[in-house]
Amino acid sequence: MKSLAAYQEGRNGPDATWIAAAEAAVPARGPSTALPVSVYLITRNEAGNLKRLLPTLAQFAEVIIVDCGSTDATLEVARQFTNTKIAFRAWTGFSDQKNHALSLCTQPWVLNLDADEALTHDYLAAMQQLIVADNADALLGPRILLRWGKRSRSFAKDDMLVRCFRRGAGHYPPARVHERLVINGNTVTTTACLLHYENLGFGERVQKSNQYSQLKAEDKFARGARCTLAHLLLVLPLAFICCYIGKGYVLDGAAGILTSMNHAYYNFMKYAKLWELQQKSAMQTEDAIAVTTGQAVVTAPVAV
Repeated sequence: MKSLAAYQEGRNGPDATWIAAAEAAVPARGPSTALPVSVYLITRNEAGNLKRLLPTLAQFAEVIIVDCGSTDATLEVARQFTNTKIAFRAWTGFSDQKNHALSLCTQPWVLNLDADEALTHDYLAAMQQLIVADNADALLGPRILLRWGKRSRSFAKDDMLVRCFRRGAGHYPPARVHERLVINGNTVTTTACLLHYENLGFGERVQKSNQYSQLKAEDKFARGARCTLAHLLLVLPLAFICCYIGKGYVLDGAAGILTSMNHAYYNFMKYAKLWELQQKSAMQTEDAIAVTTGQAVVTAPVAV
């Protein structure tokens, strides 16, 4: 099994070998030897990713899938595996969906995965060690981003995430997007990693950024954040420079430019949509005041 250090050595070279070695395609266990872990996922149109992911989860006692209305073969793929349990819930935001999925878990330990992620042998071993030792409540480890099977040459840090934890020790505070898991208990850190496959075309990445920026703007507005003229003027160039220079995506050539531009676009749209929400709120407030004070203006139709 490869350590994170071994993965880091291959950061600037071909990745296919260590990716293949890392993926945890562990043979299925019998019901009596299944790991006492509930894996939970939220899905919508993830048939392609589930075909890759679910065969690697056969060793877990159950896999909870909460779907919000897939129109592809997501549910058909999920039903092919005996340890999957499928539930439907209309979309109300990332935190709500994951909290609901978490509430359906029955095993003493839980593992959250996205459909475009994968376990590694090392991460699975770290989970097993945590469960056997039973001396902590959560496992904190890195997640490596792979775009079309390759790692970035940038020096941006890998995400450090808790994905495996004791059932009842974690929850997600309200958030429409970029949900955050809060752990109540002790956390141990591992160098074992998860893999995150982002195999999206640039148009798909822009579409995702547009969707996420709307949700993030709504979250910020609900918390009382406001957009100023300085935000609209400076956020795009500063976000690009921060990503392209500050995080080292300049080392990725054209791919680094595209990644940095998409990052800048997301941040600009986030504040542009926050400004738009402010304007709508101000107009609604003015209309309400006008109605209350009897000063509402009614425009008569113009005769032609």
